Amino acid sequence: MKLTLLGAGVRVPFVLRGLAERRDLGLTEVVLHDVDQDRLELMGALGAHLTTTWGAPYDVRADPDLRAAIAGASFVYSAVRPGQEAARVVDEEVPLALGVLGQETTGPGGFAMAMRTVPAMLAHARAIEEVAPDALLICFTNPVGIVTQAVRDHTSVRVVGICDGPSSMHRSVAAFLGRPREQVHVDYAGLNHCGWIHRVLVDGRDRLPELLDRYEELASADHQWRLFDPTLVRRIGMLPMEYLSFFYEPERTVANIRASGESRAIQLQALNDALWRSLRERIEAGDMPGAVAAWERAIAERGATYFARELGEGRGADTDDVFDDEGYQGVAGAVMTAAVHDRPATLILDTVNRGAIATLGDDDVVEVTSVSDRHGAHALAQGELPAHATDLLERVKAYERLTVEAAVTGSAAAARDALAQHPLVARANLASQLVDRYVEAHAGLWPALS
Repeated sequence: MKLTLLGAGVRVPFVLRGLAERRDLGLTEVVLHDVDQDRLELMGALGAHLTTTWGAPYDVRADPDLRAAIAGASFVYSAVRPGQEAARVVDEEVPLALGVLGQETTGPGGFAMAMRTVPAMLAHARAIEEVAPDALLICFTNPVGIVTQAVRDHTSVRVVGICDGPSSMHRSVAAFLGRPREQVHVDYAGLNHCGWIHRVLVDGRDRLPELLDRYEELASADHQWRLFDPTLVRRIGMLPMEYLSFFYEPERTVANIRASGESRAIQLQALNDALWRSLRERIEAGDMPGAVAAWERAIAERGATYFARELGEGRGADTDDVFDDEGYQGVAGAVMTAAVHDRPATLILDTVNRGAIATLGDDDVVEVTSVSDRHGAHALAQGELPAHATDLLERVKAYERLTVEAAVTGSAAAARDALAQHPLVARANLASQLVDRYVEAHAGLWPALS
């Protein structure tokens, strides 16, 4: 069985490790593809070395030809980033200059990324339609919800979106309650990077009220919960995913980022540029252990500084083993296992709504607790959500729909309307300023607007 990974970025070893640990998949070949030939060559060499070291049951190779890379694949993973780190810097710096949150998936930053990513992903999806029409596309490409919506709306490709945030919340809650994750069911409802755990079942009893009462203890046990004031969480009545801090306290987040002296994008650009140089030097010298060590140091630094700027802190959470976190590759592996062996699995995924969140459209892509099987992902009904949650979801979904329209049609009006609809912008004049600045800064990366 063949799997193709679109995008040879720094996270490829995580994906390869997750696949190496699932020996029952029958996977025999993993093909890497990227438009950046240098990165493709380096990550192909590093990936081949790592999988040989691990004794993985599959071979790794790099292929610069998109259709040849995809042809005959049973699964396609996508993790593409048009414009790479330099474009992310623009995404985040433009809104920060106007006093608005700059973040790669949320608000104007996520909009700017979607505008250049949706056309690229649709081109990839059309190649899948041609040469691997039965493949399941597992989408890691940010902003995941918008990209998955575009692929579903404009191609016939079967697609499931993956985010590691909700699964991390699930693991954290289970660990806090002292139970194996398999014994803890969570109901999660929302959109990508905009959702809540609203029920936690253990032995048939909802433990969410207990978690809300003990939120200070939960935050002390796991750094991801420290973004929220306990009083606010108890007033919400649900456990919010970390990106909701941007909506609940945008002024504080912008102030913290500015006080840090640079955006996360600038920090990661420097870190990744140094990593690619180091990989080139070590691989050309035949020092593969040195290349692995350089990658591990860079990934550890990325993890240790994750959300540190938004929190107004110097460091995030450190880990001794960069492969210790299951992350999105664990969720993707579970989707593959469910499909290959036709063993339904309950996972939090981005898929079509079909009534799961009653106030959103049937064809809207949502991020909810779902059942994954050989047919794909099927959203589970989430029941009634609080009015403040449905109001936010309706506004963000309207923004997502308009963003897809702008990226596909090149409509300047849809682009401005999308940002004006987003709660972090919410002003027509500001939306127009942002679009104009992005058009100038992203010349050649965005579709031409008319």
